[in-house]
Amino acid sequence: MTSSFTPSAACCSNPPIVGPSYDSKGTFIEVAGTRVYTASLSPEPPKRALLILYDIFGYSGQILQGADFLAQHFRVFMPDFFDGKPAPLSWMPMEGPADEDAMDEFCSGPGGREKTLGKMDELMVQFKQQWPEFESWGTVGYCWGGWIAPYAVGKDTQFKACAMLHPGFPGAKVAGEVTVPVLALCSKDERESEYAEFKPALKTEHEFHEFPEMVHGWMAARGDLGSPEVERDFWRGYELVLHWFQQHL
Repeated sequence: MTSSFTPSAACCSNPPIVGPSYDSKGTFIEVAGTRVYTASLSPEPPKRALLILYDIFGYSGQILQGADFLAQHFRVFMPDFFDGKPAPLSWMPMEGPADEDAMDEFCSGPGGREKTLGKMDELMVQFKQQWPEFESWGTVGYCWGGWIAPYAVGKDTQFKACAMLHPGFPGAKVAGEVTVPVLALCSKDERESEYAEFKPALKTEHEFHEFPEMVHGWMAARGDLGSPEVERDFWRGYELVLHWFQQHL
C-alpha cells in the first residue's frame, strides 16, 4: 500500500487554467496551527459540515467557487494541507525527469498520506470542539485529495459520506475497508481501467458518474469556466455532490 500519491498521465500533462479572479465568500481562520478556508452561506445555521481536500494546486478560484456553492447548504472547511506552498502551476505540463522528481518529492513530502491523515484527525478534534453543533460530517477530495479521502473513511471514521472528484484511485484493499457511501465523478481521463480494482471492491453504496467531454481537473484548477461546455459540467458535477451529501449526511 503506497504512502504517496502517484499522479496520472493526464494530471501531469493537462495545464491548469488561470481564469478570472473569484471573490470568495468565506474567510480564512487558523485551527490547530493550520490555515483553513471556511464558509457558511445558508440562510439557517447548518447542522452538517464538509471537510474538503483540495488538489495539488491548493486554493484555486474554481475550487473556492465550488466550496462556496456547497456552503449554501453546509458549513465547509478546507485546510491548507500544504502550508501555503502548493504545487506551482508552472510544473504543468511536466517536461522531463527534473519535473517528475520534483512532483515525487512533493507527493511524498507535503502531500504524504500519513502526514495528511494525521492532520485531518488533529483538525477534526478541534472542529468538533469549536463547532459541536454539527451533527454529521462528509469529506470531499479532488485528484490528490480524492486519493486521500478513501483512506479517511475506513473503520471508525468520523465521516458519514465521501465524494471523490476526478480522483486518483487507491487499490482494492483500501476500497474494501471503506465504510461509508462513496460518490466518484470521473472525466474522460479517469478511464475504467484506473478504477477496475477499486470500484468492485467497495462494499458500501456507491455511484460513479462519467463526464466524457471533460478533462481531468475540470471541477478544480483545470476547469476552463469560460467554456460553456465546461461551465455546464462544472455545475452539474457540483449539483451531484450537493445531492449526494444531502442524501447521506
